[in-house]
Amino acid sequence: MTTYHGGKQRIGEKLARVIYDESVDIAKLKSDEDFKIKGYCEPFCGMLGVYQHIPKLFKDQLKYKAGDQNKSVVMMWQQAQKGWEPPTTCTKERFYKLKSDGKSTAEKGFIGHLCSFRSIYFGGYAYHITKKRMENTSTKVQKIATELKKVKFSNGSYTQFSNLKDYVIYCDPPYANTTQNYRNEQGRLVGFDTYEFWDWCDKMAANNIVFVSGYGQVSDAELIYTNKKEKLYLFR
Repeated sequence: MTTYHGGKQRIGEKLARVIYDESVDIAKLKSDEDFKIKGYCEPFCGMLGVYQHIPKLFKDQLKYKAGDQNKSVVMMWQQAQKGWEPPTTCTKERFYKLKSDGKSTAEKGFIGHLCSFRSIYFGGYAYHITKKRMENTSTKVQKIATELKKVKFSNGSYTQFSNLKDYVIYCDPPYANTTQNYRNEQGRLVGFDTYEFWDWCDKMAANNIVFVSGYGQVSDAELIYTNKKEKLYLFR
């Protein structure tokens, strides 16, 4: 299982099924408006906890896009799609060298979460990560990347997808008032405007089907699924 702070590996398959079922139903209702689902996009792709289950549900018939603010995570997936194998060991010295080198690399995208305390990006070296766990995670990253070779990954803000039309868009953004937030290449917190993001979702819903994960109430959205604290909302 890939490791990511705030990731959706545990409930990813269930969320994917809810997203698919809701999207198909909405598309049927909008058929008289000439609406047809042409693609799927995740602007906050992370470790693809949900994404990895999506193409098989849509029978791999769509265009697939994914983005993330963390350039190293994007590079990790891009390189893994080409056959790159993530490392299976990481010393404390290597961890902190990667954290401080100021570069963006596929290795950093992999190590920064997996070998960090509580999977918080370069939050602190996790001594308990075993070689077996690293090997298993490396294998799973390669497997997911191979299965998602049609996905086009790009680094940047969620707003890079503002021109999408006729897409299913699933967003798993930083949650307000939690530790799940953007972190730069050195692991430092970067601000995120939740209300500005909700406004964007509301606008995107005019020509797309937009889903958002969250803990609390999401402004102007319909709650369609709950799993303990985790909630899934639909913008209409």
